[in-house]
Formats: sequence, C-alpha cells, structure tokens
Amino acid sequence: MPDFFKRLSFKKKILSSYILFIIISCFLIGVYFLKSMENAKEESLSYMCQFSEQVSMSTDVIISNVDRIRFMHFIDDTIKYIIRRSMSDKTMAELIDENNYMERALNHMTNMNQYVLRATLINEYREVYSNVQTNNEAYLKKMEAIDSRQDWADKNKVWYTGVYEEEINLIPFELVTSISKVYDMNQEENIGTLYIDLNFSNIRQMLDRLVESRTSRTKLLIFDKNQNVIYDSDGEEQAFWNQMNSAEESAVRHFLETGISKDNELVIYGEKCLVSDIWNQTTGWQIFTWTPLSDIYVSGWNNMVTIISAMLLLLVAAVFLGIYLANQISRPVLILAEAMEQVDQGKVNLLEQKEQDWQDEMGMLFRSYNEMGKRINDSIEKIYIYQINQKQTELKMLQFQINPHFLYNTLNTISSIAALSDIDDIVKIADNLSGMFQYNIKGDDIVPVGKEIQHVKNYLEIQAIRFPGKYQFEYQIAPKIEQQKMLKFLLQPLAENSLQHAFVKMKKINKICITVEEQGEDILFRLCDNGVGMRAKQVEALNLELAQTDTRTLVNHVDKGIGLRNVNARIKNLYGKEYGIQVRSEEGCYTEVRIKIRRIGEEDTF
Repeated sequence: MPDFFKRLSFKKKILSSYILFIIISCFLIGVYFLKSMENAKEESLSYMCQFSEQVSMSTDVIISNVDRIRFMHFIDDTIKYIIRRSMSDKTMAELIDENNYMERALNHMTNMNQYVLRATLINEYREVYSNVQTNNEAYLKKMEAIDSRQDWADKNKVWYTGVYEEEINLIPFELVTSISKVYDMNQEENIGTLYIDLNFSNIRQMLDRLVESRTSRTKLLIFDKNQNVIYDSDGEEQAFWNQMNSAEESAVRHFLETGISKDNELVIYGEKCLVSDIWNQTTGWQIFTWTPLSDIYVSGWNNMVTIISAMLLLLVAAVFLGIYLANQISRPVLILAEAMEQVDQGKVNLLEQKEQDWQDEMGMLFRSYNEMGKRINDSIEKIYIYQINQKQTELKMLQFQINPHFLYNTLNTISSIAALSDIDDIVKIADNLSGMFQYNIKGDDIVPVGKEIQHVKNYLEIQAIRFPGKYQFEYQIAPKIEQQKMLKFLLQPLAENSLQHAFVKMKKINKICITVEEQGEDILFRLCDNGVGMRAKQVEALNLELAQTDTRTLVNHVDKGIGLRNVNARIKNLYGKEYGIQVRSEEGCYTEVRIKIRRIGEEDTF
C-alpha cells in the first residue's frame, strides 16, 4: 500500500486524502449515531422507570389516607364499644343512636378523602354499619365471596379488587374495593371486616394528569392481580389484550409474571417497544409502561438523515474543491519539476515569466528559482575570481583580528607599571577594566551572584574615577547569596542605563543603591537611584510592555541597546514568563528597577 501511494501523482494524493477524510468522518458519525441511539434507549428506559415509580408513589399516597379508616376503632372508643356489642343486646333507642353515630363517624372519615365513596363495616355478629344507607345484598355477597377466597394469615393484609361498576344512591360509579380484617387492640381477635369503596374515576383523573404532564409518548397501563387492565393511558382498557395476537399476548403476560425480556423489549401491536414494569406493594397492582422504539429513534433518524445529506453534499463539494486545488498546486510543481530536470551542469535555464503569474507560495517559489538560477549562473562565471578574492580576504581578516586575551594581558601590564609608578587611579581603572574583560571572555552563561556583583562594581568604580565626587554607590547583599547561580550580564546594563538617563540633571548627591535578597525560591535584585525619575504614565506603559514580553522573544529584535527590554527578554527566555523586570518611579525623586529571577539548582540544565 505505501509503495502504491508513492507511485500516485500529487493530484491523486490530494484527492485521495480528501476522500479518505470524508470516509473516516462518515464512519465516526455512524459510530456516534449508534452510540447516541443506545444512550437514547437507556435514557428512555430510565425515564419510564421513574414515571412508574411516580405513579406508584401517587397511588401509595391515596391508599395511605385510607388507612385511618381501618383504625378508627382504636381512635374512638365509642366505635369500639358499638361494634363489639350485638344489636340483640341493645334497645331500639340505642340502636338508632348508635347507627346514627356510626354513620356520622364513617361520613367524617370518608369526606376527608376525595377518593373514598363508601365505607362498610361488618362486625363479628355480621351486623352491617355504613356511611351510605344501603341494603345491597348483591354487593355484600360479592364482597363475602372475595373475602372467603383469601388467606388472612397475615393480619395486616389488605386485598384490592379489580375495577367494577356499582350504583350508590342510584348513581353508577367505577369502584375499587379494599377488603381488610378488623382486630382488637392486641391484634389477636378478629372483630369484623371493613370494605372501603374507592372512586376509581377520581383515581383515573389523577393518573391522566400524570400522563399529560409528560412530554414523551410513553404509554401507561395498570394491571390488577389477575392481569386485567384497570387503567390505560389511551383509554382502551377493554381493547388492550384483544388487539394482540397470541404470540404477543403470551410474551407480555410472561413479562408481567417474571419481569424478564430480552433488552427490555417486546412486540406490542406489531411494533417493537421498550417496556418496564413495577409492582405496587400496597395494592398489588402492576404498573406497566411502554414506548415504541420508533418514537425513541425518530429524532435520531431525522438528525442522521440530515447529517448524511450534509456529508454527501460535503463529499461532492470536497471532490470538486480537491480537483481544483490539486490543479492549482500540481500544475506549477510540474512546471518547476520539468525545469529542474533540464538543468545542465554548466548553466541553469530560467523559467519564462507568464502573463498570469501565480501570486501565492508557488509564485514565490518560481521567483526564488529564477533568482537562484541567476545567482548560480553569476557564480559559475565568477567562481575563479571569487575564490581568489576569498583567499585574500581571509588573509586580511587574520591580519586584523584582535585577541581579547592579548588586550587582557596588556591591561595587566599597564596596571603593573602604574603600581610601580604609584599612580592609584590608573591601577584601579586597569584592574577593573581587566576584570570586566576577563568576565566577558569567559564562555559561561550561568555565573555565581557574587561574580555578577563584582562585575557591576568594576564598572561603577571606573565611572566613579572618571567623574570624581559625583556618584555614590551602595551595596546591600544578603549573606550566603553570593554563591547562588544566575544568568550573566543582568546588572551592568541596568547600572549603565541609570547613569545615562537618571542623572541628566545632577544633584548634590547622585546615589545608586544595589540590593540583593532571597524571597523563598526566588532572588530579588533592586537597583535604585535618586535621579530624575519618570512620570506615572511612562512607568505604567513601560511595565505593561515588560510584562507582555513573550518567552520566545529574540533579544536582537527588542531594541538596539542592551537596556531594560533586552535584559527583560533574556530573563523571560531563561526563567519563564512569571519572572522579569518591574519598574517603580516617582518623577523628580527616584527610580527603582526590580529584577526577579528563580534560584538555579544543581539539577537545572540550560
């Protein structure tokens, strides 16, 4: 494959690169789409489970408000007294009073809950008390038949019937009845049975509100213990099982019984759906939610179609653009390649200038080739003369070279003669200048702080001898700091800068103070003079410029001298952007230049 690619033309390589880029992009988009579909499925399943939990909790809230009716004989001793006595032991007046009392008590309990229509209590003597005056034998027989089929070993058990229709005071209602046993205080003796009729129409309205509050197309069904649909968010309770074929119905019933299905998916009404269900432990109802996978994927498919369409358009545009760009790039390259193939050993053939010359990099390459050809041709003609002149020039350069070591040794000789002649100023100047030359000619860029201080002292002492009585110099060097390492040639340029600019107007005492101290892992140099100072705006602009100096700035591009900007650039290049120079000044009073550098350890390499 690499050999085949190498044999392709430049134009084909560019086109291949464009097409390969688009193919990879399409592949990545496809992977992203599949992943997003899986995420959408997981989010939908999580949403359905949360919705089912919300429905279950809302159902528990309704049922919890009904519990107080079951324990009314614990709250009211009169009720307990009434239901524990047989009617045969009561007078007519007692019967009337007690029936009225029970009716009021049950009415009070039921009116506190909008979902309760009727509460009926049958005591151990099979005597009936109800908040609704009724003698519905069919209702009582139906409840007794359900009661007789139940296992009441669990004394806290509450049985909920399915949804059925019943008339109360000649008004038809959809009811769900809870059946529970009533026990004495010690929960040992069964003293009666309680039937509480819930208005399922109100429960349905509550469920409808929950469904309407959702933005998704998730469908909700609630099954009783016999897998009969008692609620359908589409309002088709009777039609749910009838609209399925036998295979679908069998799979759904198996899922309701076991909660097991592949990837939580079932086929409902001929459409693959995502399903979830939970049991409500209080009522025994099964809350079942399902959403067609097509609804989950529809937005993703629409987005994918849009993306694929855009990618196809991009691919077509990229091919045409690739062809155009390939021609623009390969054509001048071919021309240049042909010209270079025709290069003779003796002479370079120049390219002809065309009317519509390229103005881009290829045009620059053409012009550079012609200029190179001209220079080569000129060089070929003059090579012999050039070689002779070069040799002569090299000889002259050797004659005019000055050896810094020779100058250093000469200064030492001058110092020795001046010492013998007892001329102290010449000795000092020669020694200081000799020390500066010795410091300069050494190749090390990293030096001890003490040597850098000595170098600037040598310079300032020469200035003091040149201008006797005009300057005072003060040095405050922290103990043990002279052995620390630092970058060479930082202080002398700043001291020279102060002498040149700070003392334009000489004072009675012209003073420069150099302070060196440690600050944690850093070293702080302060060079302060009592010269003319600078205006506040000048200081602000200068500090902003110094702070914005990049760590990759070439010192040759900063300025012509070796002043603040040059030293600042060298510091930032070596130590980093957080180090450098900062200036403080007050016009007519002082100028302080602060240099902050990092201590150099043995492990540091430069």
